[in-house]
Amino acid sequence: MFEFQVVMAILGCVYVAGIIWLLVGLRRIKCSVEGETPSVSIIVAARNEERSISACLRALQLQDYKGKLEIVVVDDRSSDRTAEIANHIGTKWSAIRVVCVIDGEEEYLCPKKNALARGIAVSSGELLLFTDADCEPSPAWVRITVGMFADDIGVVAGYARPNKTRWLRHRVLSLENLAVSAMAAGSIGSGTVLSCTGRNLAYRKRVYDEVGGYQHIGHLIAGDDVYFARLVAERTNWGMAYCRDPQAVVVCDPGSQSWVALAHQKLRHASKAGHFRGFAKILGIAVYLFHLTLLCAMVLTFLIERMPPAFPIIWGSRWLLDLVLLKSFAVTSEDRKLIIFLPILEIVYIPYVLLFVPAGALGWFRWREEDKRNDDGLIETTVS
Repeated sequence: MFEFQVVMAILGCVYVAGIIWLLVGLRRIKCSVEGETPSVSIIVAARNEERSISACLRALQLQDYKGKLEIVVVDDRSSDRTAEIANHIGTKWSAIRVVCVIDGEEEYLCPKKNALARGIAVSSGELLLFTDADCEPSPAWVRITVGMFADDIGVVAGYARPNKTRWLRHRVLSLENLAVSAMAAGSIGSGTVLSCTGRNLAYRKRVYDEVGGYQHIGHLIAGDDVYFARLVAERTNWGMAYCRDPQAVVVCDPGSQSWVALAHQKLRHASKAGHFRGFAKILGIAVYLFHLTLLCAMVLTFLIERMPPAFPIIWGSRWLLDLVLLKSFAVTSEDRKLIIFLPILEIVYIPYVLLFVPAGALGWFRWREEDKRNDDGLIETTVS
């Protein structure tokens, strides 16, 4: 029992050090600066998004950016009216360009990487901004994101938050999204990148060309965002920045109502950790083992009816540090309201890490869920 508590304490200290490192990184984040207005291409990959593409494009129409702006919508073999709707809006707004992914021309294993590469290939902007078709960037998103590109900055990551939802499940997931975003912001502020989201991401087109696009990460099923950012960090001298300005938040769909789709999505997200190297991999292993010791402590408490004395101190310290990190990062008032669900997240996160990380690393997931209507008009859920 004593040896187990020592191991748990050591791993707990690593976790504490990691949170402090993230907090220091948050304090180093710089603000956007108004300046030049380079040409910008917004790349939106869309597959069966007829229900959301209009709102996304309307939000992009409201951008207050004064420089040259184009929107490239990449229809990724949609079976619904996504391309038709985008083309219709394009007839009224010349900034929109719609291109299609053609079967048989796929270069990468990940469908989204193929779509993004197609969009980038036809883009003309000096800066590339990315969001998803189920997202609605705020009107100042482009202007503020562009302002983050100092001369030495090649990649800018930003914050994307789910829409409000009445479901408890989605509120807990929104809090988890807040935690992952805090990790992204803190790590980038500290000089590395552990996470970022393609729903709010930007980089110079010359940076994309310098690293060979997605060639070195094309064999990975996911990670068009964080894998690319880490590739830039490993192969170039370009710096990175994180934009946490409340005016540059991207609001996104809360996600599918299907538990199957949610499980596959989380498995995809968890799979990314398995391809990290260096410091990120060492930190990930330590955090995984820390969660394993927490679970073992709970099992020991249940089996022998005796709680390891160090357990409540270590777990309590974790709760406190997580609370501080979330409150330090929270961008909007809605984010701060989510923190009330922290006790639920702290409990479910242990089995999530222990089960989903190895399952994701083994590739036990499918790419995405699609909804189709049968002859009776009822929605049938399939995973592709």
